[in-house]
Amino acid sequence: MNIEPTSGWPPPAPPPPKNSPVRVLGVLVLVVAIVAAVALPGLGVLSFGETVIAGEARPAGSGVASQREPGKPGPVLATAENPLLAEGVELPQTNCQLPSLRRSEEQLQAYYEAAMRCLDAAWKPTLERVGAPFSTPVLQIKDESESSCGGLPPKEEATAFYCPADNAIHMPRKRLLETVGTVQAAHLAVLAHEYGHHVQSLSGIMEAAFEEMSTYDEDSPEELRVTRRMELQANCFAGLFLASTNGRGSVSKALAQQGVKEFENSIASDSHGTVPNQVKWAKAGFQKSTSACNTFKAGEAEVR
Repeated sequence: MNIEPTSGWPPPAPPPPKNSPVRVLGVLVLVVAIVAAVALPGLGVLSFGETVIAGEARPAGSGVASQREPGKPGPVLATAENPLLAEGVELPQTNCQLPSLRRSEEQLQAYYEAAMRCLDAAWKPTLERVGAPFSTPVLQIKDESESSCGGLPPKEEATAFYCPADNAIHMPRKRLLETVGTVQAAHLAVLAHEYGHHVQSLSGIMEAAFEEMSTYDEDSPEELRVTRRMELQANCFAGLFLASTNGRGSVSKALAQQGVKEFENSIASDSHGTVPNQVKWAKAGFQKSTSACNTFKAGEAEVR
């Protein structure tokens, strides 16, 4: 993902992200673009059955700053030292009730909306606990939708994305169905990854990362390093959510574990990291608290 350097306040909007690796993640959004569109990286888009999850972040204004309300505390603009990543912070156990996943626009919309309610139930108390603001993201599943971050990224780059400027997760229906079919675990993983970018936006992690990225040259090793930390953290946040619903309600243990496993279908990239690292961070979230997702403190080898 590239971030266009800018100065002033609010911080500049990040540039569009690179393609994402996980099959399910093809629908995911790159966390890197708070004000832009964010899509899940690491997974590439392949033919069905070998689908990779691709995503990207695209700048378009100041998404994070929009989460602040006059007279109310705002998010802490920090990455490694963000309160959300402190020891002892965990997502609550979430009883997630989901309808059957079907191909029609109405049925897919209903599935995503139900999954979003589960994501809200898991993340709202966690963000409030650390003093961060909370809002439910907008859900968009149309195939030709526009956003403040621009139109849909090329199919080979991403299947879904998050636009912080609009507080919106874009899950283009046809693109997703072409990429992952009706594999429930994949859809759930992609949505959880994109929602992870939303959490980064709400908590202040994304804005702080974008500020740092704006000091580097576009596509420089330094900028890409920050981008990978953002994307891998979104994988970890997806794992945290899947763990919170593991074996509860409609999310069986097999479904939750398969959601994490979907990251194995990712594609390696400079913006999303190696496939082993993409899988490693999804598994880290599935087993631990938010502190296990502090990719900004991780050693270089862990975020390649």
